Amino acid sequence: MKFFIDNQTLNDLELFPIRGRANSIFDCYNCTETKGGSEILHKYFRLPVADINFLEQRKQQITFFIHLNTKLKLSKRQFDFVEHYLKNRRMPLRDNILDATKDGILNKINPDGDYYIITNGVYCSIFILSDLQEFLAGIADNTVPESLKGILNQIGNFLKKKTISKILDNPPEKMQSLSSLTINRLDNYFRVKKKTEFRNLLDKIYELDVLQSMSSLMQQKNYSLPEYVKDSEPVFEATDFFHPFLDEPVCNSFSIKTNLCFLTGPNMSGKSTFLKTVGLMVYLSQIGLPVPAKKFKTSIQNGLFTTINLADSINLGFNHFYAEVKRVKEMAINLQTHKKLVVIFDELFRGTNVKDAFEATLLIIKSLAAIKSSLFFASSHLLEVAMELIHSETIDFKCFETILKNEMAEYDYKLKIGISSERVGLKIIESENIKAILESVIEQQQVNTEKID
Repeated sequence: MKFFIDNQTLNDLELFPIRGRANSIFDCYNCTETKGGSEILHKYFRLPVADINFLEQRKQQITFFIHLNTKLKLSKRQFDFVEHYLKNRRMPLRDNILDATKDGILNKINPDGDYYIITNGVYCSIFILSDLQEFLAGIADNTVPESLKGILNQIGNFLKKKTISKILDNPPEKMQSLSSLTINRLDNYFRVKKKTEFRNLLDKIYELDVLQSMSSLMQQKNYSLPEYVKDSEPVFEATDFFHPFLDEPVCNSFSIKTNLCFLTGPNMSGKSTFLKTVGLMVYLSQIGLPVPAKKFKTSIQNGLFTTINLADSINLGFNHFYAEVKRVKEMAINLQTHKKLVVIFDELFRGTNVKDAFEATLLIIKSLAAIKSSLFFASSHLLEVAMELIHSETIDFKCFETILKNEMAEYDYKLKIGISSERVGLKIIESENIKAILESVIEQQQVNTEKID
């Protein structure tokens, strides 16, 4: 079953590279060795699913690579050249000794760029296949997940073919060691006789590249694979989770006890980063990839809907408040359609006056808290809304706070239980000395006026 997500959510979570943005989650995860592996990983990122069996299979595949004592050798240069070779427009060489001898002699008399590409492509292909053979031999004693057996069997069967096994028994030490007959025979084999099989083989290797790179990512960055539960009620339990963009992140642990988390706290205390991390954990778990946490337990959801960085729709004539209203309506319609969603709102109705924002936020939060099949996260600066809802048994109140030292706000970015009543916005303005700067401008204006008079 497909997992619902829209462009606003993809942009909010900064999942993919876009012009003008320094980093993306995909960039953080893309530690594949090959271009083909990177393309496969990109497809994974684009295809979250709401299928626990599929996700468990991918989890088993990555776990298999974690426990291996051997590693599949992958040379980006070799794979790039093989892909370049396969796209060569020269007619495939003929598999017979007369044509092979003729092609070899003609190339010695007048070196041919296409013949060089073919020769080097064949040579690189041999060593890719040789590395595969070594890898399969190294994992022979390991228990392979059922979902990986098809890929590994396909690779193994290709390596056992007579033409391939013969060359692998005595691989050339250098490209110049290839005879003209071997070049013609293997070029015809890779680009004619077994063209489709060889293409499929390379694609399977790229899949292995992704799985192996995800296992390496887990070990290098202390990520973990999600634990999936089949509970009918939404589950979100994370231990020491953090955002991948942060070089020195403050880890938080969080387990929601109801279906709605109401988040409060002053500006810059960590609310938006927390909400982005929650959304990211949900999204990555629905792809079956490692998550930035020591441990994560989750139920399977049907979609993810966020409103974190909502832009005005100038071309459509929308101001910010109306854009927010339209977004809330989209959320409501999608709740009707997809039933089980994770919904994240960072500062509901910031585009209107305080009274309207209070009443609208209160209305929406009360309604969402009554929808048991989905999971909701909402932040707000409006302390009055939180106090109005404080006795609700269906809302989990969490907050971030600050410490004031010498009239300066300091942040620990640690999630706490309860409601934050801190209002440090004016303190931050004062710390930037804005008032004094403006007073000096006014004073200078008065001086200039007196000079003119």
